[in-house]
Amino acid sequence: MEELSVKSINELSASQKAGFFALVNEYLPGSSQEKMKRYSERFTKGFVAIIKDDEVAGVAFGWLRSVENPDDDSFMLDGIAVRYDYQKQGYGKLLLSAFEKAAADYGAPSVSVGSACGYVERFYIDCGYVPVQYKIWENDAPVIEKVFSGIEDYYAYERKNGEGFVVMEKQISAE
Repeated sequence: MEELSVKSINELSASQKAGFFALVNEYLPGSSQEKMKRYSERFTKGFVAIIKDDEVAGVAFGWLRSVENPDDDSFMLDGIAVRYDYQKQGYGKLLLSAFEKAAADYGAPSVSVGSACGYVERFYIDCGYVPVQYKIWENDAPVIEKVFSGIEDYYAYERKNGEGFVVMEKQISAE
């Protein structure tokens, strides 16, 4: 029988930790390994993995934004990925739910994420996230191009820059 569990990074075996970072390297190549390793020690609950039959099937990770931006008290989802052979089976929602619980454990009032377009944005919306802003890159820095007034505004907005991303947020309750 297949065994499935969600664990924080400090609960993983050495081989599972290696699998965690290998999956990130493969599916989320823009992630900073140095930053991840540093923050994974500080925010262990915010680094979660789905373990199926003792192997890493998916990961989600992030940290309090206030570490880098003192004016923002949200918990940032920096990355989420599910191995291709496990996609469309509810693992992404399971990871996101575990990540949101971790964010609440750290006292964050919300989770925020920057998302590229397409199915990923639909995934976040389906999970209760609200599009807040559309940002584009100018001189290697994100600049707000549009602030959304609601979901209708988000759907009606025509993106002029394909290199931008949507900032989404979900309110959570700390328990």
